[in-house]
Amino acid sequence: MSGGIDIQAVERVGRILALFGPGREGVTSTEAAELIDLNRTTTYRYLASLVAAGVLELRGDRTYGPGPTLLQLGAFAIGRRSVMLHAPEPMAALAQRTGITAVLSQWGTNSPVVSHVEESPGREIVVTVRVGMHLSTQAAQAVVFQAFRSEDPNVQGTLRRMAAAEQRRVQREVEVIREQGFAGRVSERGIAVLAVPIHDDRQMVASLGLLATRDVLDVSSASPELTSLQETAAGISTALGFTAEA
Repeated sequence: MSGGIDIQAVERVGRILALFGPGREGVTSTEAAELIDLNRTTTYRYLASLVAAGVLELRGDRTYGPGPTLLQLGAFAIGRRSVMLHAPEPMAALAQRTGITAVLSQWGTNSPVVSHVEESPGREIVVTVRVGMHLSTQAAQAVVFQAFRSEDPNVQGTLRRMAAAEQRRVQREVEVIREQGFAGRVSERGIAVLAVPIHDDRQMVASLGLLATRDVLDVSSASPELTSLQETAAGISTALGFTAEA
């Protein structure tokens, strides 16, 4: 009997942790109860226990979000991947050479997760992101995964969950990205991103990007920063065992 209760508890914790992602960085206890279809009292007990264990944290606005233990575990899991053994040094050189923030992301459950960041040491004002951040499913680095890792069930699932019109838009964009080998975006706020894939000997394993303002970063195919980005990604891919087809 106790074994069944233990399994149920683990399943509920898993459902709570699965609430957090690119579209939801925090929840109230009421929201969590509704989303996992559990009564409020029981949900609150689970949340309180997870806070006590450091898995979640209770913020000043009374919402719950990922805590230090969960972030530590995530960083450890990401750090154990081979790409993290080979990417930091070339990324630091890229950031120094271009004067632009370099960002490495790996696919999480539903979208890319930032796993390493190298900021330019020469700039007083830096555009950056934090390690552990879930990127939007429509971000440049996410669409690069859609283009070069389309056989991954998790990547496929993210596309299927999009509205039909959005699916069609992403699929059109994916075809262009496959042909040109990179994604370039400028947001309404003027944030510019270039992103390219990194491969090992089997598949795409990460996306490498440059992040700056549009007056600093050229996102066209003629961009000198794109050349540096592609050269860095190619070097990391080679270190991971990737061999380009003749």
